[in-house]
Amino acid sequence: MFITELTYPGATRVLVWRLDEEAPLLLALCREAGIPVGDLLELPVKRQREKAAELLLLCRALGRPAAMCHDGQGAPSVVDGTVNISITHTMGMVALAVNGRQTIGLDAERADRRQVLRVRDKFLNDSEQRFIAPDDLCAHVMAWTAKEAIIKAERNSALDWTHGISLTPFDIHPGMTTLQASCGGNRYCLASRLVEGHFITVAAPV
Repeated sequence: MFITELTYPGATRVLVWRLDEEAPLLLALCREAGIPVGDLLELPVKRQREKAAELLLLCRALGRPAAMCHDGQGAPSVVDGTVNISITHTMGMVALAVNGRQTIGLDAERADRRQVLRVRDKFLNDSEQRFIAPDDLCAHVMAWTAKEAIIKAERNSALDWTHGISLTPFDIHPGMTTLQASCGGNRYCLASRLVEGHFITVAAPV
């Protein structure tokens, strides 16, 4: 079920779908919207549901059906190249970010995912560990989504999470939290919102 559309800085729009439906209903919704589903029928049921939700969100964002493709890193794009997109999946949710001007990265994660506390050494560098308290779950999850969003914006899944991306100190605010980061020679501005128990974070180069 479509939940909401949010506006992020830089004219990025993020559309969110709660994945409540079974595959046959999602495929039927695609057909009603004029979205071809032939290729989806060959996928496992879990991927059918995710891909159908992605295409429904893209259709809603553009006001028309559109085809997607993926590059060698798995990054999605619209076949006609009219907009830049990024997609994220997490338990029970699919989200799509759309921007007409620049490359973006999108990630989402449950705000209560305590597993990130146990792996902080694998994604936070020494500087980040000094300003993110070991028991601050929300800050860990937000940092995780920020780094994943930057990796998606960079189109480089081989990036070193710990040392390849560096976040500056941040405080979590109600509504929207803004973060700054660097990755190699690139600087990023990120924005994160809490939506239905998930931090949804967008990264855009500056």
